[in-house]
Amino acid sequence: MKRAIHLLTVIFLTFISISPAVATSVVNTSPTAGSVLSVSPTAVTVKANANLLVGANDLTVVDPNGTRVDDGSVQIQGAVLMVGLKVLKSSGLYTVNYTLMAIDEEPITGSFTFLYNAPDEMALPTPSPAETELTTSSDANHVTDIFVIALMVFAFVLLIFLSRYAKQTFNTPTKSRKVSKRASTSKKIVK
Repeated sequence: MKRAIHLLTVIFLTFISISPAVATSVVNTSPTAGSVLSVSPTAVTVKANANLLVGANDLTVVDPNGTRVDDGSVQIQGAVLMVGLKVLKSSGLYTVNYTLMAIDEEPITGSFTFLYNAPDEMALPTPSPAETELTTSSDANHVTDIFVIALMVFAFVLLIFLSRYAKQTFNTPTKSRKVSKRASTSKKIVK
Protein backbone atom coordinates (compact mmCIF):
# COMPACT_ATOMS: atom_id res chain seq x y z
CA MET A 1 0.00 0.00 0.00
CA LYS A 2 2.79 2.40 0.91
CA ARG A 3 4.59 1.49 -2.28
CA ALA A 4 1.59 2.47 -4.36
CA ILE A 5 1.33 5.81 -2.56
CA HIS A 6 5.04 6.49 -3.09
CA LEU A 7 4.79 5.55 -6.76
CA LEU A 8 1.80 7.84 -7.31
CA THR A 9 3.58 10.67 -5.49
CA VAL A 10 6.67 10.29 -7.69
CA ILE A 11 4.53 10.26 -10.85
CA PHE A 12 2.63 13.34 -9.71
CA LEU A 13 5.82 15.26 -8.87
CA THR A 14 7.31 14.29 -12.23
CA PHE A 15 4.34 15.76 -14.09
CA ILE A 16 4.42 18.93 -12.02
CA SER A 17 8.14 19.48 -12.59
CA ILE A 18 7.82 19.41 -16.39
CA SER A 19 8.15 22.97 -17.64
CA PRO A 20 6.74 23.90 -21.02
CA ALA A 21 9.22 24.97 -23.70
CA VAL A 22 8.23 28.38 -24.95
CA ALA A 23 10.09 30.08 -27.78
CA THR A 24 11.37 33.59 -27.23
CA SER A 25 9.17 36.25 -28.80
CA VAL A 26 8.83 40.03 -28.81
CA VAL A 27 6.20 41.39 -26.42
CA ASN A 28 6.42 45.08 -27.34
CA THR A 29 8.72 47.75 -28.74
CA SER A 30 9.36 51.41 -28.10
CA PRO A 31 8.77 53.25 -30.35
CA THR A 32 5.93 51.04 -31.48
CA ALA A 33 6.43 49.31 -34.80
CA GLY A 34 4.89 51.40 -37.60
CA SER A 35 4.41 54.51 -35.45
CA VAL A 36 4.85 58.07 -36.73
CA LEU A 37 6.99 60.31 -34.49
CA SER A 38 7.50 64.04 -34.54
CA VAL A 39 9.87 64.08 -31.55
CA SER A 40 13.21 62.29 -31.83
CA PRO A 41 13.35 59.33 -29.42
CA THR A 42 16.40 59.02 -27.18
CA ALA A 43 16.40 55.22 -27.11
CA VAL A 44 14.84 52.18 -28.73
CA THR A 45 13.69 49.22 -26.62
CA VAL A 46 12.55 45.72 -27.45
CA LYS A 47 10.88 43.67 -24.72
CA ALA A 48 10.90 39.86 -24.95
CA ASN A 49 8.75 37.33 -23.13
CA ALA A 50 11.79 35.87 -21.30
CA ASN A 51 14.92 37.19 -19.60
CA LEU A 52 17.70 37.78 -22.11
CA LEU A 53 21.27 36.50 -22.01
CA VAL A 54 23.90 39.17 -21.40
CA GLY A 55 26.26 39.66 -24.35
CA ALA A 56 24.33 37.54 -26.87
CA ASN A 57 21.80 40.15 -28.05
CA ASP A 58 22.07 42.91 -30.64
CA LEU A 59 20.02 46.02 -31.43
CA THR A 60 20.80 48.50 -34.23
CA VAL A 61 18.91 51.44 -35.76
CA VAL A 62 19.53 52.74 -39.29
CA ASP A 63 18.18 55.87 -40.99
CA PRO A 64 16.54 55.99 -44.45
CA ASN A 65 20.03 56.18 -46.06
CA GLY A 66 21.26 53.02 -44.25
CA THR A 67 23.50 54.89 -41.78
CA ARG A 68 23.51 53.73 -38.18
CA VAL A 69 21.99 56.27 -35.81
CA ASP A 70 22.23 54.28 -32.58
CA ASP A 71 25.08 55.05 -30.20
CA GLY A 72 26.04 51.36 -29.82
CA SER A 73 25.37 51.22 -26.07
CA VAL A 74 23.23 48.09 -25.92
CA GLN A 75 21.87 47.42 -22.43
CA ILE A 76 19.90 44.48 -21.05
CA GLN A 77 17.56 44.72 -18.08
CA GLY A 78 15.88 41.35 -17.61
CA ALA A 79 13.68 40.88 -20.67
CA VAL A 80 14.27 44.40 -22.07
CA LEU A 81 16.94 45.15 -24.68
CA MET A 82 17.71 48.86 -25.12
CA VAL A 83 20.05 51.00 -27.24
CA GLY A 84 20.57 54.76 -27.09
CA LEU A 85 19.98 56.94 -30.17
CA LYS A 86 21.77 59.96 -31.57
CA VAL A 87 19.54 62.95 -32.29
CA LEU A 88 17.54 62.14 -35.43
CA LYS A 89 17.89 64.93 -37.99
CA SER A 90 16.29 63.71 -41.20
CA SER A 91 12.74 62.64 -41.82
CA GLY A 92 12.06 59.20 -43.12
CA LEU A 93 11.61 55.54 -42.34
CA TYR A 94 13.99 54.23 -39.66
CA THR A 95 14.66 50.50 -39.39
CA VAL A 96 15.38 48.70 -36.12
CA ASN A 97 17.14 45.32 -36.40
CA TYR A 98 17.37 43.05 -33.38
CA THR A 99 18.67 39.65 -32.31
CA LEU A 100 17.23 38.29 -29.06
CA MET A 101 18.57 35.29 -27.19
CA ALA A 102 17.05 34.02 -23.99
CA ILE A 103 18.54 31.38 -21.71
CA ASP A 104 18.29 27.88 -23.25
CA GLU A 105 16.53 29.23 -26.35
CA GLU A 106 17.40 29.66 -30.00
CA PRO A 107 18.13 33.27 -30.99
CA ILE A 108 15.46 35.11 -32.94
CA THR A 109 16.12 37.96 -35.32
CA GLY A 110 13.72 40.50 -36.69
CA SER A 111 13.18 44.10 -37.57
CA PHE A 112 10.55 46.79 -37.44
CA THR A 113 10.26 50.34 -38.71
CA PHE A 114 9.01 53.67 -37.47
CA LEU A 115 8.56 56.96 -39.31
CA TYR A 116 10.20 60.11 -38.04
CA ASN A 117 9.11 63.55 -39.25
CA ALA A 118 11.68 66.20 -38.41
CA PRO A 119 10.07 69.35 -36.94
CA ASP A 120 11.09 71.56 -39.88
CA GLU A 121 9.56 69.09 -42.33
CA MET A 122 5.92 68.38 -41.81
CA ALA A 123 5.40 66.11 -44.78
CA LEU A 124 3.63 62.98 -43.74
CA PRO A 125 4.85 60.19 -45.99
CA THR A 126 2.97 56.97 -45.58
CA PRO A 127 5.19 54.02 -44.75
CA SER A 128 4.58 51.01 -46.92
CA PRO A 129 3.74 47.93 -44.94
CA ALA A 130 6.75 45.67 -44.66
CA GLU A 131 6.46 41.94 -44.75
CA THR A 132 7.13 40.68 -41.30
CA GLU A 133 7.09 37.09 -40.34
CA LEU A 134 4.99 36.42 -37.30
CA THR A 135 6.05 33.31 -35.51
CA THR A 136 3.53 31.64 -33.32
CA SER A 137 4.61 28.97 -30.95
CA SER A 138 2.07 26.20 -31.02
CA ASP A 139 4.52 23.95 -29.17
CA ALA A 140 3.63 25.71 -25.91
CA ASN A 141 -0.05 24.95 -26.53
CA HIS A 142 0.73 21.29 -27.23
CA VAL A 143 2.83 20.97 -24.07
CA THR A 144 0.04 22.59 -22.05
CA ASP A 145 -2.52 20.22 -23.57
CA ILE A 146 -0.35 17.19 -22.75
CA PHE A 147 0.17 18.45 -19.21
CA VAL A 148 -3.60 18.91 -18.65
CA ILE A 149 -4.36 15.46 -20.08
CA ALA A 150 -1.69 13.91 -17.86
CA LEU A 151 -3.21 15.63 -14.81
CA MET A 152 -6.65 14.30 -15.74
CA VAL A 153 -5.29 10.75 -16.11
CA PHE A 154 -3.50 11.09 -12.79
CA ALA A 155 -6.70 12.32 -11.13
CA PHE A 156 -8.64 9.38 -12.60
CA VAL A 157 -6.05 6.86 -11.34
CA LEU A 158 -6.09 8.53 -7.94
CA LEU A 159 -9.91 8.35 -7.89
CA ILE A 160 -9.82 4.60 -8.60
CA PHE A 161 -7.13 4.09 -5.97
CA LEU A 162 -9.08 6.03 -3.33
CA SER A 163 -12.37 4.28 -4.15
CA ARG A 164 -10.76 0.85 -3.74
CA TYR A 165 -9.13 1.95 -0.53
CA ALA A 166 -12.47 3.23 0.80
CA LYS A 167 -14.21 0.01 -0.24
CA GLN A 168 -11.58 -2.06 1.51
CA THR A 169 -11.77 0.13 4.60
CA PHE A 170 -15.56 0.13 4.91
CA ASN A 171 -16.14 -3.54 3.97
CA THR A 172 -13.84 -4.85 6.69
CA PRO A 173 -15.97 -6.28 9.46
CA THR A 174 -15.57 -4.41 12.66
CA LYS A 175 -14.50 -6.33 15.70
CA SER A 176 -17.29 -6.34 18.16
CA ARG A 177 -16.35 -5.41 21.65
CA LYS A 178 -17.45 -7.76 24.26
CA VAL A 179 -18.55 -5.97 27.31
CA SER A 180 -17.45 -7.98 30.22
CA LYS A 181 -19.83 -8.07 33.08
CA ARG A 182 -18.01 -7.90 36.29
CA ALA A 183 -19.51 -8.87 39.48
CA SER A 184 -20.24 -5.84 41.48
CA THR A 185 -18.31 -5.59 44.68
CA SER A 186 -20.47 -2.88 46.05
CA LYS A 187 -22.76 -3.70 48.88
CA LYS A 188 -26.39 -3.04 48.63
CA ILE A 189 -28.04 -1.52 51.58
CA VAL A 190 -31.45 -2.89 52.14
CA LYS A 191 -33.78 -1.19 54.54
